[in-house]
Amino acid sequence: MFKSFSRPAAVAAVLLIPIGLAGCGESSEEKATAQVCSSTKAIQAQLAKLSSLSLSSKAPEEIQNAASVMQKEAAKAKESTQNLPASAKAPVEAAQSALQVELAALAKGLVSAAKSSSSLEAVLKESEPAVKTAVAGLATSYKQAYESLKCS
Repeated sequence: MFKSFSRPAAVAAVLLIPIGLAGCGESSEEKATAQVCSSTKAIQAQLAKLSSLSLSSKAPEEIQNAASVMQKEAAKAKESTQNLPASAKAPVEAAQSALQVELAALAKGLVSAAKSSSSLEAVLKESEPAVKTAVAGLATSYKQAYESLKCS
């Protein structure tokens, strides 16, 4: 019943199957792009959340949670950056740097303002326009930097 295959043909088939299956996988560039796109969407979702955030007594916790998510996603994207197509590396690295700088500046500004006032809620209300402007600017620059990846 199975004698129709010769031994060399069977060995060749067994050896070629893994090669054929390997050809069906994603390249390292495609995987890196997918990871960076996924991380970017998560970061943009957090930025949108911060943009619509009403600064109240719960705001510091929500800002901290959003910043934590963005830091984790930025770390994932940074790991994948080395495998991105050459044309996408510079914009992604620039966006990563901008995110880090903006988050640090935002946190520093809120902490500094909170230390100088006895009322956290007053500080937050006073800082709201600056926070909203910083978040909106970061969201815009982050989105522009990742347009070269053509994330869907």
